[in-house]
Amino acid sequence: MPRLPIENASPTSLTMNGQTLTAFAGCNYLGLGAHPRVVRALATAAMRMGISTTASRETTGNTLVHEALEAELAHFMGQEAAILSAEGYTANFMALQALAFTHRIAIIDAQAHRSIRHAAIAAGMQVFEYEHLNIESAAWLCKQYADQGVVIMTDSVFAADGAIAPLPQLLDCLPANRGVLLVDDCHGLCVLGQCGRGSVSHFGLNDARIVVTTTLAKGMGCYGGAVLGTHKFIQHVQDNAWVYRSATPVPPPMAEAVREAIRMLREDTTLVDNLRRNIGLMRQSLFLLGLQLPPEGVPIFTFAISPEERMQRVHEMLMEQGVFAPLISYPGGPAERYFRVVVNAAHTSEQIDTLCRLLAQAMDATRLEGTPRRMPGLEVKMGEGKGGVRVAVMG
Repeated sequence: MPRLPIENASPTSLTMNGQTLTAFAGCNYLGLGAHPRVVRALATAAMRMGISTTASRETTGNTLVHEALEAELAHFMGQEAAILSAEGYTANFMALQALAFTHRIAIIDAQAHRSIRHAAIAAGMQVFEYEHLNIESAAWLCKQYADQGVVIMTDSVFAADGAIAPLPQLLDCLPANRGVLLVDDCHGLCVLGQCGRGSVSHFGLNDARIVVTTTLAKGMGCYGGAVLGTHKFIQHVQDNAWVYRSATPVPPPMAEAVREAIRMLREDTTLVDNLRRNIGLMRQSLFLLGLQLPPEGVPIFTFAISPEERMQRVHEMLMEQGVFAPLISYPGGPAERYFRVVVNAAHTSEQIDTLCRLLAQAMDATRLEGTPRRMPGLEVKMGEGKGGVRVAVMG
């Protein structure tokens, strides 16, 4: 699709080419990117501190705000320590520049984010891929190179298909000595785990062999990134990762915005609860349309409709009705082009209902002559389930 510039946006809408659309896109999973408390924290800090340190943290660019955020983020995610990066992409470079001193083998999920692979190559590691989510494939590679220092690397939640990596089983693949599991938690933070604390919390893990990298620009709705792990490892990153030592850090006002987002999540589970409710509503509604979906409790729903020309027409019909459901080409999805629909905590059940109803109508209107319909005469709508919870029903 053309890369039209966005003129205005909220967690549930965007304006492009003069048209305002209900949007099921992006990664603002909790809607924090526009939350008044988060925006106010940023604005207040900007008036007090300015918008940039204009220097690296190893010279004159370190602030109390940066150090406070690192401590609070580590505590929130259940890790000993954290160190901030300019953004999520360079968090992987920081982690691997430090790990490469003692670990020479990178064993990477075939569908992992490109930044993981780029970071391993840049660090001079020997890179091998294991089949997507395939434990046997990862274990075989670990066994072959156990004496050279192995790092298994994976996304926690894969952006292209919504799959969750089996972290406990990947830990079991590591050699007895010199093994590390690096988890890119960019799409897991604020989505998985208790109060949205991430994938390590989701699996109940507490293991010094885990290194976590993440962005602060998706679930947290802000900007920046971080590496998390043991105190010893984070000190090693600070001492040896030149991506950290030579870079201007996250602007202090943005760090204050992230701190406010963390406070909100620690105070109240409403946003995470709303997200999980909306995930359930969207999954049930799309399932009733006969769409094949990843079996995971995440806000990413990817699916394809054949043939591609029909899928393009469905996309256009949704746009004409005021709904934006991205049709993308991105590695790792269910087809060369596919829908990537994302629900967040700010969506209403009525908005989800409208998307699924219009999608059903567009799919029926574009169905090839002679092919069976979903269920003749039925449409998707929202009804009341047990305890007053709204659920998708056919009728």
